[in-house]
Amino acid sequence: MSVTKEFFGYTRDGQAVFRYTLTNANDMEVQVISYGAALRSARVPDRHGRLADVLLGYDSLREYELRDGFFGALVGRVANRLRLARFCIDGTVYQLQPNEGENHLHGSFSFRVLDAEMGENSLTFSFLSPDGEEGYPGNLSVTYRYTLTDDNRLTLDYTATTDNATILNLTNHAYWNLGGHDSGDVLDTVLQMNCSQFTETDRESLLTGNVFPVEGTAFDFRTPKPLGRDIDADHPMLRWALGYDLNLVTDRPSMIQPVATAYSPKTGIVMDYYTTQPGTQLYSGNYISLQPPRRGKGGVIYENRHGFCLESQHCPCATDFPQFDTTVLRPGEVYRQSAAYQFSVKK
Repeated sequence: MSVTKEFFGYTRDGQAVFRYTLTNANDMEVQVISYGAALRSARVPDRHGRLADVLLGYDSLREYELRDGFFGALVGRVANRLRLARFCIDGTVYQLQPNEGENHLHGSFSFRVLDAEMGENSLTFSFLSPDGEEGYPGNLSVTYRYTLTDDNRLTLDYTATTDNATILNLTNHAYWNLGGHDSGDVLDTVLQMNCSQFTETDRESLLTGNVFPVEGTAFDFRTPKPLGRDIDADHPMLRWALGYDLNLVTDRPSMIQPVATAYSPKTGIVMDYYTTQPGTQLYSGNYISLQPPRRGKGGVIYENRHGFCLESQHCPCATDFPQFDTTVLRPGEVYRQSAAYQFSVKK
């Protein structure tokens, strides 16, 4: 087990960014950069024992700054969208900076340079988000840790405290392609998710407050099926989002039993996904393509549906709907959530 550090580049405003590499006894290798604490690559053994890089990412820091897409990044303060970039706590309305039309998406954590502490098999980022940043209340202290173990498990641990009531919903925005980041679309990826319900969204991907069973819909992954089988089905949420981009309600959050399992028939790589959170955003990379093209590692052109995300989260816009688990964090409370991705091979 080892953790190494190398210089990766300077941001446009002159901040030094480093690349960290975690390696385990099986030669699995995970790279993280200090810009957005972003996962840049994950090289895991395939069915032939060869290492395949199963994460979309960029070769240069400039691409992260210009093309971003939240590739592999820590997302916060609040994952997903807030309607009209506002929320209410205890009768006080807070106005945030709109960054997607009139709405607020994800926040700014993905675009800051963070200091890291290297452990024997871990990497820990700790930072302060000051009161008033982007309009959020409270001085928020955040600790975010990656841990790689010899059973090919990558764990993400989130911890935070605040000195004033705020909202918090942290996640990671990794784009996975278990066939290899350079293998094209992910539509043949076989996905199974222990999620019996989904939260309805409107044309702007904002929650309506309605929760429906997945049974009889394209959103039913309780039995394994290829990601592409129903992706173009006649459902308004699929048409509006150009594919999957929805919150699925986790039946039993767990760090012991997988919440979801994905498998690539190309490589035989299996990824088990775990989370302590009540929801998972399934995103099929519907807006990856750019003009000019989004050029990833090794000069590969990433197109729409070339990666998929499993983003652990609480329900987006939760403060608008009291029936959902709260995302409010108060002084004296400790925010603790975890997610993990564990890799194996199906022969």
